[in-house]
Amino acid sequence: MNASPYLITGDIFRDLAAHERAEVERQIAYNLYAPGHGFHTPNEVGEQIFVLRSGRVRIYKLSPEGRALTLMLLEPVTIFGEMALVGQALHDTFAEALNECVIGVIGRDTLRRILERYPPVALACMELMGQRLRAMEHKLADIAFKSVPQRIASLLLNLAGVGTSNPSPHDEPLSVVRYTHQQIADMIGSYRETVTKALGELREAGIIRVEDEALALVDVAALRRIAMR
Repeated sequence: MNASPYLITGDIFRDLAAHERAEVERQIAYNLYAPGHGFHTPNEVGEQIFVLRSGRVRIYKLSPEGRALTLMLLEPVTIFGEMALVGQALHDTFAEALNECVIGVIGRDTLRRILERYPPVALACMELMGQRLRAMEHKLADIAFKSVPQRIASLLLNLAGVGTSNPSPHDEPLSVVRYTHQQIADMIGSYRETVTKALGELREAGIIRVEDEALALVDVAALRRIAMR
């Protein structure tokens, strides 16, 4: 499972034998969803769990003023809506497709039967919920204690899958999916204008480079130093 506080994956069916996984997959109805499709909203009854097979989904909250805070970005293969399993009848977040997604739906009762029949899936669900709790704690600490440049550096490193460990002379250039400045602001709990200024400074310093479909991390070691200030 990916332990990034920003980008979450976690295949709860990974420990099943091939025939067991095939049996589980037969109980999941998959569909193709367009970017912007909403899967659940706050105060909506959680009667089903979603399986992300391809694409990206964001989980977010809205303030009373309409300001968004992205709590998690989800990549395949993983599930969301899982709090319905632990007695939370209502969702407290929004879930939205960021790009074209293939997503399956499992009824809550069906998944409970799967968990009872296949203990490794139940264990993987517990691990995933623990991982997400730790990710949220890490994210809240970043928002509370780090500057916007530090948060952006941490975000980019985590999106690239390398984390914020000590700089290394062996760090090589990386790239991440290109997000809008507003999407980045929503991920780190900031404002678009502040993010635009900070990204401009990183670009002018030669630390990042904007490409058509990606953001190139030219100087990964410099990003690590910024993230760890």
